[in-house]
Amino acid sequence: MKVTLKQLLVFRTIYQEGQISKAAKQLYMSVPAASMALKELENVLQCRLFERTGYGLVLNGQGELLLPYANEMLAAGSQLEQLFAASATGVSGALTIGACKTAGNYALSRILPAFHRHYDSTQLKLVIKDSNSIERMLVERELDLAFVDAKPSLASVQSEPWLRDRICIVCGAKNPLATMPMTAELLSHQVWYFDESTTISRVRAIQLLHSSGITPVQDITMSTLGAIKRATATGYGVSVLPYMSIDDELERGDLVELKLEDWGFERNYWMIRRADEELSPVCCNFHEFAISQLNQLLKS
Repeated sequence: MKVTLKQLLVFRTIYQEGQISKAAKQLYMSVPAASMALKELENVLQCRLFERTGYGLVLNGQGELLLPYANEMLAAGSQLEQLFAASATGVSGALTIGACKTAGNYALSRILPAFHRHYDSTQLKLVIKDSNSIERMLVERELDLAFVDAKPSLASVQSEPWLRDRICIVCGAKNPLATMPMTAELLSHQVWYFDESTTISRVRAIQLLHSSGITPVQDITMSTLGAIKRATATGYGVSVLPYMSIDDELERGDLVELKLEDWGFERNYWMIRRADEELSPVCCNFHEFAISQLNQLLKS
């Protein structure tokens, strides 16, 4: 018996889902069939690939060794299918895109529907995590293309500038600050909403504030930008957020951008790919499409 792509697909899906039952549901298989595929793969390789924990199945050392090879072989199989697939547009196939939180939630979530509207023979998946996790997943061939807000340092990852977005200080429309002239001292004594303490975005935001003479004395931590925006819109407290995440709220008047002298900071985003291989045809099309959509992403 030889290793099959089906076995590798079951193996990778169990790794992603953490449970055989969830993997089987994801693959439209019965649980016994998924269990058998994993058992057959372990028999061929003559080793166990997972350890059972209180949180589900996790890769052991042998499983971690197999994962990048499984991703590579599954990617090659997908590219082969794409090569021979027929569609009216000439663009078809599966594509898994990775993105950091801001780029994923507020840029790629707008681009993917537009891309699929043009190329409806594609199967698209968007994975949103922090930039470090996205870079690791790209290297391990779990992603085809990715978008991050931290320039990668690995030689195996090739990057190109993709998007530059300005950073805004905002308050709710009902906040008295909305009609007041701004000073660093005044802003220092406001309640600030920040992202989780371990995130790069929080560290960057505080660094920018400090560079403008703003030293927040009170803050509230929240785990999502959506929560931060809603809290700020109540009229209590202020926040510092990327423009692309608040363009709709500014247009509706829920949030107001506060103007501060010498404040003109921007954040860069990169499109990244594996440096050792060519992009698949569908990936090339998405790469070009993502660049062409920049004017629609940022309205000002």
